[in-house]
Amino acid sequence: MAINEPGPNPRRAYDKDGHEIPPATVASTRAMGIRAVTAFCDPCGHYAVVPLDRFPDALAIPDIALRVRCSACGSKRIVVHLDMTDFQPKGPDVPR
Repeated sequence: MAINEPGPNPRRAYDKDGHEIPPATVASTRAMGIRAVTAFCDPCGHYAVVPLDRFPDALAIPDIALRVRCSACGSKRIVVHLDMTDFQPKGPDVPR
């Protein structure tokens, strides 16, 4: 790697040969029935559920972190994960 050549993108996954694995997009995530991501603030630990409808379809899910800011401390050091709460079992018969 040359001195000025950028390293791998920390918001991407790579296969064993070093090739980038295409990330999920807003559109592909919506197609799976997921409607939001949870954004976690690294410095202060605050988190929030962020609806996907405010982002363009072609945006990669990991890149949402570049477009949000912590509402508690103002940091841009954010990590996003798919919000799977709609897929978790609910009700009185669910073991805890």
